[in-house]
Amino acid sequence: MECGNYARANGMRITTHPGPFHVLGSPTSEELVNKTIIGLERHSELFDLMGFEPSFENKINIHVAGAYGDHTGTAKRWIKNWHRLSDNLKSRLVLENDDKASMWSTRMLYNYFHKEIGIPITFDYHHHTFHPDELSEHEALDMAGSTWPKGIRQCTHYSESRRREKRNALLEMCEENNLSFDELDELPKLGKLKARWMKIREQAHSDYIIDEIQTYGKELDIVVEAKAKELAVLKYRDIYQYNNKKVLV
Repeated sequence: MECGNYARANGMRITTHPGPFHVLGSPTSEELVNKTIIGLERHSELFDLMGFEPSFENKINIHVAGAYGDHTGTAKRWIKNWHRLSDNLKSRLVLENDDKASMWSTRMLYNYFHKEIGIPITFDYHHHTFHPDELSEHEALDMAGSTWPKGIRQCTHYSESRRREKRNALLEMCEENNLSFDELDELPKLGKLKARWMKIREQAHSDYIIDEIQTYGKELDIVVEAKAKELAVLKYRDIYQYNNKKVLV
């Protein structure tokens, strides 16, 4: 309760993001589903102990996990197991779009889950670039936004590509030293560094964020998923002299 009182007194918004081993739609393991339910309930109970009323204000954000080559069947299993959750947990659980074309786009989450059980969708900007499902960023953001209850600020996630960040660092170094990017391959240490950095997955999160977040005039709650954490937010605010109270980062 003391932690909850401190958060409320200081205007802190609290969310949890249980890991990918929470799988409500598993096609093969009832044990995994049972453990998932236990784990998610513990997150909800933590909010109860902190004195938060069940609400999407104190959200528990997860991914559906795999689609197992069968989006319809997986969604049905997931929803069936969602009905086993406590009312408090249901009132906090939200879903996030994925960064692989074989998994769950914002549109899929809307059609397969929100239409069926009214669950809100956390729009992840970075993930959307890998699985747009024929929606623009603006369209997907609006679709996800329509799933949040009135009076609850839409939650989004924002990150950038770690591979792009490292490539840009190399390009900056080349410019400062009058080198071409290709010339790095001829330099043993820098060539190895370039090769290692270029193997980083595009989906991996960067340390910092440098692009201005597009809100399209919407009031958003933005969770910055950068490796440098608070330092990334502070740097971002310095870059853009950020003081827009309509967007909470």
